[in-house]
Amino acid sequence: MRKTLIWFVISAAFIGPGTVTTATRAGAEYGFALLWTIVFAVIACIILQEGVARINIIANLSLGQAIMKQFNSENKKISLAVALTIAVVLGCAAYEAGNILGAVSGIALVSGINTHIATIGIITIAAILLYSNSFRLITNFLAIIIGIMGISLFVVAFSLETNNLALLKGLSIPQIPRGAELLTLGLIGTTVVPYNLFLGSSLAKSQELKTMRRGLTLSVILGGLISISLILIGSKVNGAFSFTGVADALVVATGSWATYFFAFGLFAAGLTSAITAPWAASITLTSTLKLEKNNRAFKITWMMVLLTGLIFGLSNVKPIPIIILAQAVNGILLPFLAIAVLLVLNNKEIMLTNANKWLGNLILLLIVFVTGILGLLNVLKAFYSTFGFEQSISNTALTVISIISLMATLLLGVKVLKPKRLKTST
Repeated sequence: MRKTLIWFVISAAFIGPGTVTTATRAGAEYGFALLWTIVFAVIACIILQEGVARINIIANLSLGQAIMKQFNSENKKISLAVALTIAVVLGCAAYEAGNILGAVSGIALVSGINTHIATIGIITIAAILLYSNSFRLITNFLAIIIGIMGISLFVVAFSLETNNLALLKGLSIPQIPRGAELLTLGLIGTTVVPYNLFLGSSLAKSQELKTMRRGLTLSVILGGLISISLILIGSKVNGAFSFTGVADALVVATGSWATYFFAFGLFAAGLTSAITAPWAASITLTSTLKLEKNNRAFKITWMMVLLTGLIFGLSNVKPIPIIILAQAVNGILLPFLAIAVLLVLNNKEIMLTNANKWLGNLILLLIVFVTGILGLLNVLKAFYSTFGFEQSISNTALTVISIISLMATLLLGVKVLKPKRLKTST
């Protein structure tokens, strides 16, 4: 049971303020139409997370170590290790401010507490847990919080009047309403998170395949159900989307009690992500740069990420330049990691008899295609932000990006799925 609950850290990590915002906005603007996206995102997340966990269990290699082994050149290994570390750590630091501000927003919905005091309190909780360096304490805390969060949001969602036929249609029939293209990809992007792959790889250490798969599946499905609940909650919003608008809509639909439940969900999402982001940054740095036994490097990394969140949280200013850079870097990182996982899982020298089968490869190739689109969009958005262009992305640009991602995926598919010829002696 204990080894199963550990995996709830994954849902605690990807259900952050970004997920709450994206999912409730999807419900507010498009009702149940994008529910199917959550189903796809959950499947993609399970496939990728199972892959990185299987690598650790079978080959006794963290994700960072496995990627280094996949690329034989020593120069490539060094540059790749540095690039991976910078990308993940920078991304975690950039979004840490958003995690903290999200948690504070949840408190502000139902309380008049000073936002600076709330920010310091959240940072303090995260710092105490991380400083303890107790794997059991951190995972237990996150599992409890994500469990309470899930119950809170489930109670709110199931208390709403819902058209069950429309709900079933939204879950089972893929459709993208006009103007919902970026929001559709956003729902996937908030579930399949690059740094979560390094976190999940670390959690798999000393586990059995069966236990890992059970715990991981339950965790990600819980996260998916929370996202679905948020879409249902958001569907009750009339007018422009905002957290205050969600709270007001819930008061009308169910009563004031629901506002407190939603506020706790937003607070918990921010708090858990404020803990997992610096933790994942430290895990990534120490594994890719082979510093596993260096406690000082581990502590300094999470402290720097927390400090970034504290500075921008107290100043109420988002680290825009860092976020733009992180978007661009993580835009490249997400599809790269999907490709790297696919290649490692097909490397029989690493995976032995547990290499991927054809069905797993086909699903991973689909994930590579989607994450490729996501990644290129993030790079394009970062470019627009840097040079002050209009943020909206045209259908033409989206089509071109999709074609580029498709061509890259097909080339990769030929490489991975091509039957290996046996060497014959003459």
